[in-house]
Amino acid sequence: MKRHSTGALSEEERRRQDARYDPDRVYDVVVVGSGLSALSVGTLLARSGQRVCMLEAHDRPGGFAHTFHMGGYDFCAQVHYVWGCAPGGPIDGFLRRLGLEREITWELLDPEGYDHMIMPDGARVKVPCGFERLAANVDAAYPGQGAPVRRFCAELAAIRAELRVLPEGPLRWWQILTQAIHFPTLIRHRNHTLQDVFDRCGLSREAQAVLIANAGDFMAPPRDLSIFAYAALFGGYNTGAYYPTRHFKHLTERLAGFVAEQPGCDVFYEAEVTRFDVDGAEVAGVGTRDGRTFRGRRYVCNMDPQAATALIGRERFPAEHLARLEYSYSPSGVIVYLGLEGLDLREHGFGNHNTWQLFQWDMNRIWREEHDEEDYARPWLFMSTPTLHTSVGGTTPPGGQILELLTLASYDAFKRLKERSYLDYSRAKHAVAEHLLDLVERHHVPDLREHVAVQVVGTPTTHEDFCLAARGNAYGSYLTPKQLGLGRLKAETPFENLWWCNASSGYAGVYGTIGTGMRLYMELTGDRFYDFARAPTDDELLARLRAGAP
Repeated sequence: MKRHSTGALSEEERRRQDARYDPDRVYDVVVVGSGLSALSVGTLLARSGQRVCMLEAHDRPGGFAHTFHMGGYDFCAQVHYVWGCAPGGPIDGFLRRLGLEREITWELLDPEGYDHMIMPDGARVKVPCGFERLAANVDAAYPGQGAPVRRFCAELAAIRAELRVLPEGPLRWWQILTQAIHFPTLIRHRNHTLQDVFDRCGLSREAQAVLIANAGDFMAPPRDLSIFAYAALFGGYNTGAYYPTRHFKHLTERLAGFVAEQPGCDVFYEAEVTRFDVDGAEVAGVGTRDGRTFRGRRYVCNMDPQAATALIGRERFPAEHLARLEYSYSPSGVIVYLGLEGLDLREHGFGNHNTWQLFQWDMNRIWREEHDEEDYARPWLFMSTPTLHTSVGGTTPPGGQILELLTLASYDAFKRLKERSYLDYSRAKHAVAEHLLDLVERHHVPDLREHVAVQVVGTPTTHEDFCLAARGNAYGSYLTPKQLGLGRLKAETPFENLWWCNASSGYAGVYGTIGTGMRLYMELTGDRFYDFARAPTDDELLARLRAGAP
């Protein structure tokens, strides 16, 4: 049960939306959901002249990237930074295709340290853009670890180079094996976790801790995390970490607004899809909780595929497709959103970077203690300061700032508490939040609580409530080697006019989901407006960054 809402349509907004509904209308494409993969494919289809209808269960667009308003402060639900935004990158190419590259712009986080990793011994190691500088920083903190870090980063670079030329579309490992000379690193590491590669490269516990202090970016510990997922994200940020100039609220609302502006297109909010009507090999329509029906020639499902399959009926899916749907979900965490007044976080070591802090060395052990044993005594702690990433305001009252805190949490634990007693659930989540505040006051801002004007605490069940995230997941399916292999779910479904488009059928994060939507648009239309294999290389992006280019 939701104890409060992040908002709701006003009576006037609902009246205008009701006036647009036509039960006899047939759209070219009906998109179920408005997460970033849905927004990317929806905007591109709308721009191409197709009549697009987007149905969003919430009162605002964006999925995990949506923004909620509390007490004069705007908080993005989960997203903190992005890569792939530099000129020539996929997100830049996407925005240019829409003609929005001058409206939706990006701020570069500090390239000399976009992430600051604070270790259990108190060392602060900056993660810069450029693997050589990273190795130097680690070696300065932990002498002798520069060489192992270089070996490790060389593996990441090789993985990224081979992934960029990996053919699009369904593949079998034997197809790659026939071209083994082109993909030796992918073949070697196809079943490897991050921990496997750490060990092979001889990294010390200190170097490992620096390189996985950002476990929250993956919501997986090194023992479980696919090295491919790590290489994609860590290597992506290595070429530049970005934050939207006008915040994530502007990004998602502008994209949704773009769809609504195109002729014959509509976006409906508070329109939760609860029914798929199937006629033979096709979807004939979708129904919403309020009893309305929407029809299209084609359907794109941004909803979690397992949830959508349950609505459609598992009996309608062949065994081969059901096997691809048997993925496990990523975990998520407790997030504490703080609206601050009368405090400048820059005076306490915060700035145009994110901060990650560990209180013990072994991330696998931290994961076990927090997630499995519900022991938060020595967590990993993420601290984000979105109001310090751009000079553009609008998310706080005058003089205000935002600090967000995050750590791992078990969905099952909070779900059980919530079902038993909302009071017990509330006490538990606030106990975790208070512990995180204690840590921040002890190590960073001694009088933090005196400056808190707004405090909101989210848990995995909050994700479930407001983002319809199955099991409160953060990134769709868990980023393990098995689930990132060739058996991973793709866009195609058994139905001739239905496609999946989400983190579990593509890839997670802003970069991953926008890329997922771009690829589906190109598949549906044949309009190959962006070639991922011809995008600027990592070396080219780093050279431009060092030269002072955007």
